[in-house]
Amino acid sequence: MPHRLARALCDEKALPIKELFESFEVFERVRRRLRAAVVADLCCGHGLTGALFAIFARDTEQVILLDHKRPQSHAHVMRAIERVAPWAPAKVRYVEARVQRAREHVPDGASVVALHACGSRTDRCIDLAVERRGALALVPCCYFGTAQAAPPALREALGPRLATDVHRTYRLEQAGFRVEWSAIPRAVTAMNRVLVARPREEKRADKKRAT
Repeated sequence: MPHRLARALCDEKALPIKELFESFEVFERVRRRLRAAVVADLCCGHGLTGALFAIFARDTEQVILLDHKRPQSHAHVMRAIERVAPWAPAKVRYVEARVQRAREHVPDGASVVALHACGSRTDRCIDLAVERRGALALVPCCYFGTAQAAPPALREALGPRLATDVHRTYRLEQAGFRVEWSAIPRAVTAMNRVLVARPREEKRADKKRAT
């Protein structure tokens, strides 16, 4: 199925090959940690990352794609998906809204994914996940102006990118989340750090189910 989908996306000329690889790489790393009935892909652009949950994640009943403007590439993505996974488009809803208005559209417990939500938009995605108590996966980018809240010593020693994500990690841990770091291949994108955060109560529930 993934190979058929990739071929259909290429046939549609739906998006640059780099963005196709990014979406597939991120999805494979976070899919098991973001299990939820509702998944929200914020600052989603073409929306492929979120749409992959509609195709491959059995627990996902609805995918909310949210960005301030729906690009033309989204229609090409959905046509390709309909060719290989005709059940998936019915699960997908695209909302044209700024990320600051996402709370009006994303329910409690929804998982949140944000692939390259630029600058402080990543922090708005964190705000929503903390409020909704849902799992969160981030691939941050465009760190200009994002490190002011981090201690000056961290900014000077680590640089703004690493200092920002360290500060985000502490913020999520203090809000009751367990955070894990990983990365997608640098050959796919230089902005390749992946932060996954899950509420601690969710992880405790996983352990109970396992026993």
